[in-house]
Amino acid sequence: MFVRIASIFLIILASFIFKNADANEKPRLAIIQPTVSAGVSASVRSHLHLDVLHSELERSIQTTRKFAVVTRDKQKMSALMEEQAFSQSAVSRGNAAQSGRLDAANYKVMPTVKDFVFWREVKAIPNIDSKYKRKDSGRLKVEFQILDTTSGVVVGAYDLVSSFALKEQIVNKKGGVPAKINFETMAKNIASQAADQIVDAVFPMKVMSVDGRFVFINRGQDGGLKKGNTLILFSPGAVLIDPDTGENLGSAERKVGSLKVTRVNPKFTIAEIVNLEEGEFVESGFIVRHP
Repeated sequence: MFVRIASIFLIILASFIFKNADANEKPRLAIIQPTVSAGVSASVRSHLHLDVLHSELERSIQTTRKFAVVTRDKQKMSALMEEQAFSQSAVSRGNAAQSGRLDAANYKVMPTVKDFVFWREVKAIPNIDSKYKRKDSGRLKVEFQILDTTSGVVVGAYDLVSSFALKEQIVNKKGGVPAKINFETMAKNIASQAADQIVDAVFPMKVMSVDGRFVFINRGQDGGLKKGNTLILFSPGAVLIDPDTGENLGSAERKVGSLKVTRVNPKFTIAEIVNLEEGEFVESGFIVRHP
């Protein structure tokens, strides 16, 4: 009897654990290999390191700890497929990830480079042989679309831009292009911005509690907020459903005021209410967005 009761208890416990593991599972997100718009000049494409941009995007998303990143990197996928093929061979124990058993993504991020400038300006110094003034500059503009793969709805779409302009230098020769590290810096900046936007699109910032003129927001140091930032406060409204297609179009949010960040803690942020629309109030669950 004791063994039977113990067995039933273990089954219930295992069911509870697996159920909670599923409930706590992070949404899976895949970043598709960046594509390039036809408007980008062919002369600069050799300096457009899409692999670096893709890698930085994956790293930045992982840093947020909000998603399980499902890689779509071609080299990583190729290595995985090779390992799966080996696992099915006669010399393998067959314990690699099985073919066809990889998890699909809940969200797909599709980046497209819309504009890219990578320029070196060199001018000869008058009356001095083999001396030139050199100045490097660049700009990277990437369009992002975030697709909910379960519904097919685009939950976010935006353009992000990063640029650099180095100080003028005196050099002994002309020619060449800016160093690759300048592109890497722009890619990191774009990736950091993208991570914040993607998190905001899938997990909007919300008010956890209110204490007088101060609110506590469910975003910490990993949320891209800084002391002094201005934020807009919205009251969540009714869900809007397209009567023709049945598509969920989001909620009818209503602006109720604005906030100013006063303190950013590791896991939450405190902001002061600096303005409220006439007749409005603030309570837990209200949505907070960047201007």
